[in-house]
Amino acid sequence: MQARSVLPILSILLMSCGPRPAQPTTPGPCMSDSECRADRICHEGRCRFLEEVRASTNGDTVSALTEGPSDAGTGETPANPTVEPEVAQASELPMFMGGPRHHGRSPYAGPAATPEVVWTHRTGGRIYASPIIGPTGSIYIGSQDHTFSALAADGALQWRFSAGDKIYATAAISDRGTIFVGSDDQHLIAVDPDGQPVFRLPLRDRIDGSPTIGPDGTLYVAATGVHAIDPIGQVKWHVPTASHVRSAPAIHPSGLVVVGTAQGDVVAVSFSGEVAWRTGVGGSIDGSASIADDGTIYVGTDRGHVVALDGQGVEKWRFATGDDVRATPAIAADGTIVVGSYDRKIYAIDPAGNERWQFATAGRVRASARIDRDGRVFVGSQDDFLYALSPTGEPLWRLNVGADVDSTVAISEDGTIYLCADDGGVYALR
Repeated sequence: MQARSVLPILSILLMSCGPRPAQPTTPGPCMSDSECRADRICHEGRCRFLEEVRASTNGDTVSALTEGPSDAGTGETPANPTVEPEVAQASELPMFMGGPRHHGRSPYAGPAATPEVVWTHRTGGRIYASPIIGPTGSIYIGSQDHTFSALAADGALQWRFSAGDKIYATAAISDRGTIFVGSDDQHLIAVDPDGQPVFRLPLRDRIDGSPTIGPDGTLYVAATGVHAIDPIGQVKWHVPTASHVRSAPAIHPSGLVVVGTAQGDVVAVSFSGEVAWRTGVGGSIDGSASIADDGTIYVGTDRGHVVALDGQGVEKWRFATGDDVRATPAIAADGTIVVGSYDRKIYAIDPAGNERWQFATAGRVRASARIDRDGRVFVGSQDDFLYALSPTGEPLWRLNVGADVDSTVAISEDGTIYLCADDGGVYALR
């Protein structure tokens, strides 16, 4: 009796130990967001980053990255993706110079007549970073006092985050609201909209160039070389350079990440991390590259030149100023390049490399210009003034803030200009 009772049990156990179906090693098609990991959502049967979905559904530049069977976020992209040129922005993109091409144009109109200072917020150190306007209207700014602050539209302090060192870099904000900023403490810092830390990623070099967010949500950050980092803080690849890079990466419409180096090279890297080309321009590059609608790349050098390169890195022309050009060139809707120089002048250059006009200030011009919806130019100088110029270079107004203006302004939807200065002040002008 005892033996007979054991046999059925053994049979069941043996059957349960038989071959099992193989478990999938890669994620299959998804049916809901819960099946996707990290910051991805289920869209059209695939797990994809939200930034990628938003860009592709708007007909933006990400379409070439989403073709084929590979899952988003793997870092596998075509070597030479075909990406359509950026269309006109409907809103200010919250990163340096208004977008990943750093052309400096704003879809909003700034003040045509001399504005008033409606409020001022003081930090404890100089401010070189540019203010960034978030999706809810908050203003974000890093300071030399080691802090990164969020201000309400009325100037009230919402929160303050302490970094381990000075902050030179302008912040960038993702579609999910995560705020990314680099610090001289050698970390890329991510915080949520409430100022709570998301991650601190060490990059083993100070980060004083602004992070740039690509069309699929990847962050491109310069330190010693260029890093590609996914939205949750994982390094996808790193292309080293001989020394520190101050230039904020710019995204070329052909699918390249473009930076300038202290050795005087403009380096273009594919989205998969391969160096596509490298061109020497004869002088250190402190500002960032800006990229025109036709793909022309503009950089300034400490030899006093503005250099134009085509999308393959071939020099088209160079324009000589009287001193260092450390600003990022801004590009008007008609293709005019506007940039200041340490020779105390602001220059407008046509797309063929010829001077259209120049405007003299009383101090060196380190700040990059912003160009509003109507073509007006707003740029600060080390003579303590913010200048507003017409599209043809005539002065419209100037405002003395009492300290050097090395930061680039931001323009809000209601026409308010946010300006930072070397006295540690954040100024709202309207």
